[in-house]
Amino acid sequence: MTTAAIPRAVGSWWSGVWMLTRRELRDTLRDWRMVTPILLLTLVFPVIMTATASVAQNFVNRFNTPLIGERIIPFLLMIVGFFPISFSLVIALEAFVGERERKSLEPLLATPLTNAQLYMGKTLASVIPSLGAAYLGIGFYLLGLLIFRGWTPPLILLAQVVALTTIEGIVMVAGAVVVSSRATSVRAANLLASFIIIPMALLVQGESVIMFLAIYDALWGIVLALIVVALILIRMGLSLFNREELLGREIDQLSVRGTLRKARQYWSSATPFDAPRPFALRDVYRQQVPAALRRQRGALIAVLGAVVAAIAAAWIFAGRLRLPADLLAALRTGLS
Repeated sequence: MTTAAIPRAVGSWWSGVWMLTRRELRDTLRDWRMVTPILLLTLVFPVIMTATASVAQNFVNRFNTPLIGERIIPFLLMIVGFFPISFSLVIALEAFVGERERKSLEPLLATPLTNAQLYMGKTLASVIPSLGAAYLGIGFYLLGLLIFRGWTPPLILLAQVVALTTIEGIVMVAGAVVVSSRATSVRAANLLASFIIIPMALLVQGESVIMFLAIYDALWGIVLALIVVALILIRMGLSLFNREELLGREIDQLSVRGTLRKARQYWSSATPFDAPRPFALRDVYRQQVPAALRRQRGALIAVLGAVVAAIAAAWIFAGRLRLPADLLAALRTGLS
């Protein structure tokens, strides 16, 4: 392939993705039963948060603690952004398993789009409405604060909140699309969605503590960690998605015997799905382990690079942020 043909190939690949994304967005936005609650809650919730911020500030000012009131406003700004992206779970869970139950998935899978294009198109179609609602809610909330409280956030804080909202929405959608592509029913997908919303809710609680303590630089670390999680989930979804398996799977069954059989087949051949050989411990170290390391070469390089970067960052910050001598003496006294 020539260098001129490479951009055209990339453009044609993404044109297929955007075609599917536009189709999904049309189906979502023309369903008033889905759009109306999102718009109402997105516009009403910032009003509630504006009133909450006003009441909280007036309450804490009675006790001469205005600092607490100032810390509440950024926290509510983050909540206003997080609340609409929770709707992304509903849209993402319907991505595959919902269409499968409605019998509208077969024509879609019969298109010439590749598995990666189908997955990316569904993911983008789930991310765009939720993030659009989140940005609308944040803007509406900031407008209310400007009009009624005369408060505007620092640009760095606004950038952190927008970055957190964006990456949290991507993580939730990526996880939900993986669940939707592996589940056999909407009921099962909704139950599995609790493993997505609960960790994100706990993360928001941790972010609230950071905001009340005004350790805003730590939020960038959370953004970077969520980016890694989002990349892992997207990579997992791309590798696990298979249209034939999606159509052929009717019900999930837990088979211990089948799991053990697959594990034995994996370790009895140097490459998965090859013809099994008689198991020998010597062959495991001479063939299977080197073959597994070659297959995971990219992941191992990425992890090694992340570890080296983390050690370098820890070395730099440990040299700059030294513990006070009295604190070290107190720690030694406590340990002894």
